[in-house]
Amino acid sequence: MKTSWLIGMVMLYVMLTVVSGISEGTYFGGTGIATVWSAMHSFQTIEVTNVFTAIVDIIVNIKDLFIGLFEILTWKFSFFTGVWLIFRWLFTAISVGIVVSLLLALRGTSSA
Repeated sequence: MKTSWLIGMVMLYVMLTVVSGISEGTYFGGTGIATVWSAMHSFQTIEVTNVFTAIVDIIVNIKDLFIGLFEILTWKFSFFTGVWLIFRWLFTAISVGIVVSLLLALRGTSSA
């Protein structure tokens, strides 16, 4: 897999996030980036005074992290509705292909 595909998809996601922020007036609120960012930040604020509370906080943060990554992977933007939904499905298919090829490359079974 070429690195230019990965860089191109990340840059496309960042540009569409900016467009989504301008159109909705939220600026990174409610998107996958915000969910991932808050989950990563919450890992730093876990208090270990109570073991049960710490375990629950870690589980909640991991859940939020996976939800944010899933939103990023599926290009969950509010302006992909109606006829424009085809682009969301197209970008999702490309993203899944990139993730699968990265996993295969990590396993060493990629043809590249």
